[in-house]
Amino acid sequence: MGSDKMPIVSNLEKVNVHSSKWATVPYNQRPHGVMDQVGQVISVMKVLQPLNQFLKAAFGGYSYGDGCEPKCIGDNYGSYQWLSDKVPRAIYVWFFMPEAAEVDGGYIHPLPLQILVSGTGTDLTNWEIIKWWFHGQFFNTIEELITAWNNDKNGLRTSFKFVKPEGSMKLYSNFMPRPGPKRGEKQPVGPIAYEPYGRRYSITQNNKISWLGWELYVGYLPHYGPRYYDVRFKGERIAYEISMQEAMASYGASDLSQANTVYLDSHWGVGASVRELVQGVDCPLTAAYMDAVTFYKGSSKANFHKNAVCVFEHNTDTPALRHYSYSYQFYGAVPGTNLIIRMVSEINNYDYIADLLLSNDGMAEVRVVTSGYVQAAAFQESYRNSFGYPLMYNVSGTLHTHVLAWKVDLDIGGTSNSVNIHHMKIGEADDGAGGKIYINQYEAKICERENECAYATSMSTPKIPVVINENKKNAFGSARGYKVQLNRPLLNLEPAGYPRSKGLGFMRYSFAATKQYDNEAHSSSVYGQARLSNPSTSVTDYLNDESIRNQDVVVWVNSGLYHVPVAEDAPVTTTTGNMLGFMLIPFNWAQESPATDMADMIQITNTNKVVPAIKKAAALCAPSYQDVQFLNDGWEAA
Repeated sequence: MGSDKMPIVSNLEKVNVHSSKWATVPYNQRPHGVMDQVGQVISVMKVLQPLNQFLKAAFGGYSYGDGCEPKCIGDNYGSYQWLSDKVPRAIYVWFFMPEAAEVDGGYIHPLPLQILVSGTGTDLTNWEIIKWWFHGQFFNTIEELITAWNNDKNGLRTSFKFVKPEGSMKLYSNFMPRPGPKRGEKQPVGPIAYEPYGRRYSITQNNKISWLGWELYVGYLPHYGPRYYDVRFKGERIAYEISMQEAMASYGASDLSQANTVYLDSHWGVGASVRELVQGVDCPLTAAYMDAVTFYKGSSKANFHKNAVCVFEHNTDTPALRHYSYSYQFYGAVPGTNLIIRMVSEINNYDYIADLLLSNDGMAEVRVVTSGYVQAAAFQESYRNSFGYPLMYNVSGTLHTHVLAWKVDLDIGGTSNSVNIHHMKIGEADDGAGGKIYINQYEAKICERENECAYATSMSTPKIPVVINENKKNAFGSARGYKVQLNRPLLNLEPAGYPRSKGLGFMRYSFAATKQYDNEAHSSSVYGQARLSNPSTSVTDYLNDESIRNQDVVVWVNSGLYHVPVAEDAPVTTTTGNMLGFMLIPFNWAQESPATDMADMIQITNTNKVVPAIKKAAALCAPSYQDVQFLNDGWEAA
C-alpha cells in the first residue's frame, strides 16, 4: 500500500523499464484497464432507465444496453485524466451509432452526446457520471438534461435534427466501392518493382539487417514503438540506438470529450499494436517479412503478429548525385536507392506507418506517416472557423496535433562526442565598389553544457545541430560528424506554467542533447497519460546543465503537425502531406560523398557513352515474386 492507503501499481525500485523518477506508481496513475471499463459500464447502468428515455426521444427510438436491437447506440471511451483530489480518475465517454458502422469502426459516427464518468478508490460501485454534454450544452445529471429537452431550454430540442446518411452517402466511412466509373479500371495496376539480381540485403539471426555497407538490429518496445540498435555504416557505428519515444494526439473542441482528449500512445501500446502487412499495398511485392512478438499491459500471454515488419529496397527515382554539364559536355550521376524497414501500428482509429530509410549516400531518415480515422464529433456550425469542417451532414473532425518524439544516441567515432550548433546569421561584406551588402554566414559553437544544447526551433534564429567527434578528423582537418536535420518540429503552444504541459516535456524542445545515463532511457512513460500534471518521466528532468562536451551524447527530437479535418478526411486521412520525422546526414564524416563507391556510378562523355546499369539489368529476366498470404490465421485480437 502507498502513503495514500491505496494499492501500489508497480514497485519501480525493483523493475523500472520506463525511466520513472518515482519509487512506486500511485494507484490512480495506473494504466487504463479492465477496471476502468467495468466502472464505466456500472456508471451508465445506474442511469439506464432515464438514459434510454432520453435516447428514444432524441434519436428516433434508439436505445442503449440489452434489448436495444435493432436500434442500438454504442459508447466508447476516449482520454482519461486525474482532474483533482476529489476526481482522481475521470474518463471521457462518447456515444455513437453502431448501425451506421457495420463495415467500419464507429469513429466517425458520433452522436452529440458525451459524458464524464469518475471513480474513486478500488470500489467499482462508486463509479458515477458527473457531467453530461448534449448538442452544445452541459448538464450535471440526466434528469437535468431530460428537463431541458422537454422544456426546450435554449432551443435544445427544436434546434436539434437527427440526420442519418442514406443511400451511397452511407459509404463515406468505409472502403466499399462507390457508384459510378472507376479511374484506371482497364489498367488497375501501375509500375511494379523487381530485383534483377535478387535481394541485395540480408536478414540474419537476432533481426540483424545488412545492406550495401549498412548494418543494424531491428526491434520495438510494446509501449514506445520501433527502435534500431547498433546502426553502422561502412563498418563504423553511427548510432547505438534510434527509438521512438512517444506519439501524442491532442484535440480541441467546445464539447466535453474532444476538448479534453490528449492521447499519449506510449500508454496505449504504439509498439504492441503492430499488425500484419498486406503484400503489394503496405509493402512492395519484393519485400521480405519479419514476425513480431509483443507482451503488453493486461495481456495474460505474449501476442504473435505475423508479417508485422517488412524490409525492401526502393529505387528513389531521384539520383543521389547528379550533374549535367553543357559547358564541359559530360553527365555524372549515382542512382538513388534506399533500404526501407517498415512497421505499421494500428491504435484504435490511428495508423502510424513507421519507416527507417537507409540511403546509399550514408543518410538515415526516420519517417512516420499518419493515416486512419479521425476521432470525430458532432458538427456544430461554429466549428468551421475554429475546430474543423464537416465530414458528413452532422459529423466533424476537430483540430488536433500529432507529435512524435524520438531518442537518438549517436556514437560518431566512439562515445566521446560533442554538439556543434551552427547558428545562422546575417553578416556584412563589401560589394567591391565601396558599398555594403548583407551575406549569409553562421557561427559554429560547441555546447559546453546541456542547457546550451536545448532549444525550440524559431524561424528568426535558425540552427543546424551536428554531433561530432572532436578527436576524429577527416582528411581536411574537420571534426567528423552527423547532422540532425529536423523535419516539421512542433512546439507546445500552451501557456507557460500550465500544469498539464508537464506531461508533454518532449514537446518543449525541438532539439535537446543530454549526457547518457542508463536510467534516462525514455522521454515519456506509460504512467503519464493518467495525470499529465504529474508525469513520472520527462526529458526536461534530464537537463541538469551538466558538462556535455566530449561525452556520450543522447539527442531528443520531435516532429509534429496540425490537422484541420476536412471532407477529404473521409473515410480516413490521406498519407499525403502527413509525414513526420528527421534525418541523420553525414557532416564531414567522410572525405567525399559516401555514394561515390557505388558500382552503378556513371560518367557519360562524348567518347565514353556509358549505358546505365539499370538498362542492362532490365533485360536479364522477367520478375517473379514469393506469394505472401494475408489473414491465413484470421484477424488479430486487440
